[in-house]
Amino acid sequence: MSQRKYKSATRYQLAALGRYKGLAITAGGLALFAALLTVLPGWFLGDATDALQFAVDNGLGITPTFVYYCWLILGVAGTLFVTTLAVGYAFAIITLRWERDARQEFFEVIQDNSMSFHDQVDSKQLLAVAMQDIRWVRFSLNPALRNIITALGSLIITSIFLAFVDMWLGLLMLGGAPLYLFFAYRYAEKVEPVRRARSKQNEVITAISQEVFRGIEVVRAFGTEEFEEEKFEVASKEYQRLQTQEARLASFYIPHLIIMAITFISFLYIAYLVLLGYYQVGTLVKVLGLLASFDAFSFFLPRFLLVIRGANINAQRIVKLLNWEDPLQEPEHSVEVDWSGDIVFENVTFNYTSNNGENSISALRKIDFRIPGGSRVALIGGPGGGKSTILKLLLRLYDPTKGRIRVGGADLRKVQTRDVRAAVGLVEQNIFLFRRSIRDNIAFGCVDACEEEILEAAHKAQAHEFISEMPNGYDTIIGERGMTLSGGQRQRLAIARTLVQDPRLLLLDDSVSAIDAQTEFLLRKALDEVMQGRTSITVTQRLRTLLESDLIIIVDKGRLVAIGAHDELLESSEHYRRIFERLPGALPYVRRMTSKGGVS
Repeated sequence: MSQRKYKSATRYQLAALGRYKGLAITAGGLALFAALLTVLPGWFLGDATDALQFAVDNGLGITPTFVYYCWLILGVAGTLFVTTLAVGYAFAIITLRWERDARQEFFEVIQDNSMSFHDQVDSKQLLAVAMQDIRWVRFSLNPALRNIITALGSLIITSIFLAFVDMWLGLLMLGGAPLYLFFAYRYAEKVEPVRRARSKQNEVITAISQEVFRGIEVVRAFGTEEFEEEKFEVASKEYQRLQTQEARLASFYIPHLIIMAITFISFLYIAYLVLLGYYQVGTLVKVLGLLASFDAFSFFLPRFLLVIRGANINAQRIVKLLNWEDPLQEPEHSVEVDWSGDIVFENVTFNYTSNNGENSISALRKIDFRIPGGSRVALIGGPGGGKSTILKLLLRLYDPTKGRIRVGGADLRKVQTRDVRAAVGLVEQNIFLFRRSIRDNIAFGCVDACEEEILEAAHKAQAHEFISEMPNGYDTIIGERGMTLSGGQRQRLAIARTLVQDPRLLLLDDSVSAIDAQTEFLLRKALDEVMQGRTSITVTQRLRTLLESDLIIIVDKGRLVAIGAHDELLESSEHYRRIFERLPGALPYVRRMTSKGGVS
């Protein structure tokens, strides 16, 4: 599966600027121009004050020079307003488009990853990354980076203008700036761990809420509402504690105290020189205007630095997921497969990996067997024996850890997953239905299925009758995960969903466990038609399925125990006899076989 790789979190953060270079350069230039325009009104206000003072001293009234500066200030203010809108709009276009593309990219990459990835990464973490982390990265560009560009530009421009007024004022600003930036960095450094802990605690609160809401039926059934409320309260109080700690750090905001000190010293210095007659009052107004404009930007600079540092942590989490090395590799070209041919497992070993890749769970160990093409196969064994894993390997949700699987002579690793899943149909054990119409759920694997194909699949799956009784028939919207349906109804819809796909290889994972005897009889009749001319593998504990199977495979604790036809296994496998004798309805059959001397 091809995907874009990012060399670092910082490059991921700046990807938006690289994607729209021309617009980003324009936006950055406009941001610096806005910083200049922010400084100019204070400067012109000083000149206007001097012009007004001159007019008063000479009894001239309102002079053209004073009017000129008034119009100049108004023009600069209007230009600043337009420029600020342009900067905000440009950065909004860049970052919002990037956020849209980044979320789409994340969704596509995560969806394309094999099941090994989803075994290791919790779905709640994926939701938090997709919704929160990507948004915080966007915030690091807009407004954080945008305002940092303007603030730093304002610092440089203010220092230059102050130097024009008085060299010592310029030196004071340039000398205080490194001290200001140092404490701004230190502030961000102190707050960052608290902000990170608060973000993780927010994930905990989200996970608790999601788990309870999804399992509300179980919570109610066991009467554990108070326990869940207390657990949520503990998590919520911890979140509050972290917020309070962050607010306490924000209260002692040293960077702003430095700016206030620079402003105060500059005011005293220039006021003293004005009193001595070195400068006019307008010069004092200029200095105060310049410092006020810079102060407006500098107050939030440490906070924007914190946003960028925090977003880098978010970007690290995103990049780690995007750069995940998938053990299931897609071939560049898919080989042709004869799905009617034999299915061969050659020394197949498979391990599940969970808990961020730290734990490995053995599911299959050195499995060898051959299934002739067109066979009806029953797959049986105890819980955790590896039955469902065999089906998942055939669907290529995973690749074997060792060994290989061949279908019609072709190595399954050399077949692209989309071709495998177009030819292989699975009715899973734990049915998942989507919050969509019944029609959409049946046609999920074949979106271009016509109405006739959907109805035919529903009839074969014995689902048409109960669908017709629904309020809106096939247009009825079913509840989340199909919770508004019974277990049997969900299984019949899942079978219909697989039948409309018309698979070449049919996999049934205990697919009739929640169906009554009458419905099972009708469903078996329908499945008999579907199984004609194609290989089918059924995980089952049903007597009828075993008796009608061409081949029975027994697995236990990940190992192949026995393989053969029903009568052969009754004769040769004690393990199979024990399983068979415990099946409902098997005892009369065993007695008949025993009376004939078929089973010792």
